[in-house]
Amino acid sequence: MTSIESKRVQYRKYLERAGVIDALSKALIKLYEEQNKPEDAIRFVRKFMCESCPDDAQYDVMKNDLEEAKTHISKLEQELERLRGQIKKSPEEYQELTTEGYKSLIDDEENVSSLLRKYLTPELLEEYMLVTTPAPVDAYLYDCAVSGFEHHDAPVGIFAADADSYDVFNKLFDPIIKDYHGQMDNESDVLQKDPDFGNVDEIENLDPERKYILSARIRLARNIEGLPFFPKLTEKQFIEVEEKVRSATETMDGELIGSYLTMADIDAETQAEMVKRHILFQRGNEKLTTAGCYRFWPTGRGVYHNPAETFLIWVNRQDHVHIMSMAQCGDLGDVYNRLVNGLTELEKTLAFVRHPRYGNLTACPTNLGTTLRASVHIRLPLLSKDPDRLLALAEELQLQVRGTDGGELATVEDGVMDISNKRKLGFTEFELVKTVQDGVVALINAEEELEIAGQES
Repeated sequence: MTSIESKRVQYRKYLERAGVIDALSKALIKLYEEQNKPEDAIRFVRKFMCESCPDDAQYDVMKNDLEEAKTHISKLEQELERLRGQIKKSPEEYQELTTEGYKSLIDDEENVSSLLRKYLTPELLEEYMLVTTPAPVDAYLYDCAVSGFEHHDAPVGIFAADADSYDVFNKLFDPIIKDYHGQMDNESDVLQKDPDFGNVDEIENLDPERKYILSARIRLARNIEGLPFFPKLTEKQFIEVEEKVRSATETMDGELIGSYLTMADIDAETQAEMVKRHILFQRGNEKLTTAGCYRFWPTGRGVYHNPAETFLIWVNRQDHVHIMSMAQCGDLGDVYNRLVNGLTELEKTLAFVRHPRYGNLTACPTNLGTTLRASVHIRLPLLSKDPDRLLALAEELQLQVRGTDGGELATVEDGVMDISNKRKLGFTEFELVKTVQDGVVALINAEEELEIAGQES
C-alpha cells in the first residue's frame, strides 16, 4: 500500500469513527427519497444534518445583531479612551509606572534581546524619568517605552511619541537607531542623506515575461509636521490628520485620481474583503495596542485609492500617512514612478516632519530615514529549496527575504516569497530601489541557472 493510499484509509476510518459518513449517508438517502427534489440540494443537506441550526432568515438576523454589537462595542471603546484622556497622571504616577515597567523588563531572564533593555541603563532611566517633550504634547519616557515594558519579546520596544522625543530622549533613541540600522561605526552628525529619488527611468520592468514576479510594491511613511505621533494623538488630532490628507488628495490628477473612504463608513463585510485584497488595514498587533496605536478606532482612519488600486494612501494606520504604489507584475519602474508622483502631489499641500540627523521621522525608529520599503512577491521554487544559499545571496545583495505571507521564511509556499530592501537609513530612496532592482535580477539569474542545471542533469 502506498503512502497516499494509507493516508486515505486512515482518513476514512477517522470519518467513520466521528460519525461523519453515517450522517452524510442519511442526508443523501433523505434527499434521494424526496419526491420533489429541492433546487438547492446543498441547503437541503445542511438543514437535514443540523435541524437545530438557524435558517437563512435567522442567520441574517443573528449576523445583523452581531454587527450592531460590534458597533456598540467600538463606541464604548472610544468613550473609554475619552475618559482615559481626561485622567492626567501626576509626575509621581509616571515615576512609579516607569520604575515598575523597567524592573519587569530587566528581571525577565528569558526575553533579553530588546534594544530598549540593551540601551536603557539605570543611569539613563534616572535622568529621563520625569523629563517631558515640549508642551502641549508633554510626552514622558513612559509614553514611549510602555509597549516595551509590557512586551519583553519586542525586538526594539520603543516608539517616539512625537518628533521631539528623538531629541529629548536622544541618549536612548540614538544608539537604538544606530544599532538597528547597522550604523554603529558611523560617526557622522548626519545619518540620513537628503531626499533623492534619482532618475525614475533607470528603474525597469524586472520580469517582462511574467515568469517569476507576481507583484511589486513600494511604500513610504510620513508624519505631518506640528502633530504628535500616534502614542499622543488626541481624538481631534486623529480627525485633523484625516481631514488634511483627504483635502490633499483632492488635487490628484491622471492615474492618481481616486476616492477617499473613511473607515467608519465602510461596513464590516466590505472591510474584511478590502483587507484580504491588501487595500485596507486592520488593527490587532498587541504591541501597537499597548503603545496606543488603536485609540479611538476607527476614528480618523481611512484609505484613498485610484480605481485600478495601484496607488493607495492609508491614513493613521500607524504613522499619519502610508503611501503605496503597486502592480500585479514585475514592473518596478512603473510602480516607482507612480509613487514619486503621488508623494510630490501630497507635498504640495502637506508639510512632513524631517529630522536633520535621521531624515523622515516615523513613530517606530526602525522605519525612519527614507522610510522606503520596495518589495516583490516572487516565485523562485528551486532557490527556495536551498534556504541557506538563498539567505546568503540575499545578505550579499542587501535584501530581506520573508515568507509568502510576509512572515518567517519557513512559511514559503510554492516557492513564493517576499523580497525587499534590508536598509532604510543612510541611503537615498533611489539607491534603495536600485538595490532591489539589481538584487531581484541577480536572484532570477540564479534561479535560471538552477533550471538549466536541472535540464542538463
